[in-house]
Amino acid sequence: MTPGTGPAMPSNEAGASEFRPVGPATCLPGPGRLATVLLDGAEVVIANVRGRFYAIEGPCAHAGSPLGAGFLAGHLLRCAQHAWTYDVTDGWLVDPPVGRRIRSYRVRVADGVVELAPRP
Repeated sequence: MTPGTGPAMPSNEAGASEFRPVGPATCLPGPGRLATVLLDGAEVVIANVRGRFYAIEGPCAHAGSPLGAGFLAGHLLRCAQHAWTYDVTDGWLVDPPVGRRIRSYRVRVADGVVELAPRP
């Protein structure tokens, strides 16, 4: 299993305290869909890529537009405002290819609750 994706992990695993709850598992999107949740007051977009969940910060690095209103094609999320495109698996901006990255998160479900933790 790729870290940060896939099925639920036990709550007693090492590093469990870094995960923060964001809502019920029922808020998770279906395949090919997006959902926006709040983590400490900041928007985070959760993407379902063929049954695996990935999360990146919600505002586009270009103009702050909400990425949750964007378009998901495979693992690529295109901002609805100016078409900047991100890889949801790691937060890298792929179009335009300027070497920028936005924060990405590990995702897990524990006891029916979606939890996120920043990637190192």
